[in-house]
Amino acid sequence: MTEQEIKALIDAALNSFKSEIKTEITTANQGLAASISKDLKKLQAPQPTTTEPTETISDKLTLKNLEQQLTDLKTQLANKDLETIAAKRSSAVSQVIANSKALSPATLQKVFLLDHADKIKQEGDKWYVAQGDNVSSLEDALTSYLSSEDGKAFLPPSGVRGSDAQETRVTPVDPNQKPKAVDALFDAFN
Repeated sequence: MTEQEIKALIDAALNSFKSEIKTEITTANQGLAASISKDLKKLQAPQPTTTEPTETISDKLTLKNLEQQLTDLKTQLANKDLETIAAKRSSAVSQVIANSKALSPATLQKVFLLDHADKIKQEGDKWYVAQGDNVSSLEDALTSYLSSEDGKAFLPPSGVRGSDAQETRVTPVDPNQKPKAVDALFDAFN
């Protein structure tokens, strides 16, 4: 076979392939054209009129309205973020208070948050209290608060009786030790 015969065979094969594809496309397009013409007839048929509210000027999408909507959405997202942070902060304070075994934990949480809510920050999963240059963990800040005058009301009572009484530590008595004169005298009068 010569080069021209090969070209002629290829051209003949390509032409027959082209004609087959054109026939298939034409057949497919005829079905598509028929379905489109049916859809057009349905759309052209008179439809019952419905009373739709007409758009007012305020309903139209204007740049000013879109900017206002965007601003409103940003405000809503910021408020949700603040609520989420407040809930997490409250949960962390609640957990620390539960670990401290303080009295009236709900009231302590409210009072502590009133004084420290804006100072409580989170870094990763750790909570801390930043008071100026002084930074302490949430647990240390609560312990410090409980040792203050306001915080002492939330501590459980000690074993001391009376308002001005000093808590004394009892020293264990050694049975091998001889009693002192003061102790012997005290025992004699009791």
